[in-house]
Amino acid sequence: MERPNHLHVENANASSKVTGLVIVIGIHVAAIAGLVVALNQGAIMEQLQDIKASVEDSAPPPKAPPPPPPDLVKPPPPVAIVPDFTIATAAPPPSVTTAPKPPPAPPPSAPSAPSNTKLEPIRSTFTLPPYPDISKRLNEQGTTVLKLVIGTDGRIKDATVQTSSGSDRLDQAAADWVKARYRYRPPTEAGNPVEAQTLLRIVWNLKDAR
Repeated sequence: MERPNHLHVENANASSKVTGLVIVIGIHVAAIAGLVVALNQGAIMEQLQDIKASVEDSAPPPKAPPPPPPDLVKPPPPVAIVPDFTIATAAPPPSVTTAPKPPPAPPPSAPSAPSNTKLEPIRSTFTLPPYPDISKRLNEQGTTVLKLVIGTDGRIKDATVQTSSGSDRLDQAAADWVKARYRYRPPTEAGNPVEAQTLLRIVWNLKDAR
């Protein structure tokens, strides 16, 4: 016995609905699976990046490249830069007139060798001898010339009668007085005193008698 046509149509519609539902479910499952896979791949990539970063951090730093060889080209000679400047000239100092210095004093002359000196009498010692009393009573007078020998100390070493007055008393009185009291400055030779001789006159005059 044959089934009615409306049953075939209903069965076809039901199959189509089931097929569409399956397809929709399949699409959702595929989308969900794709999303899960994508999420899992992102997590895996992050882990790989972390591992790569840790590996890169733990790796030793690369060595610095060696310095380039020095340039053997000679540098250009230095150029001296002369700055421009102006020199201010100072005013000339005032002129100073200095008096000429006196010529230096001549050096002291060397002491010359002592010259020879002559016999000099010491006049203060030359006094008239006293007149002998007998000669005054006898009016004896005249001139006695004595020859004197003077020592290096200026004293009379000897007195002898060179010319008599005519009275031995007057001559002896003259010799004794002169020898005892008369003094001389002796002459010198090369600075040293030497003995000398001289003549001395004693005039006996009653006008001078004491």
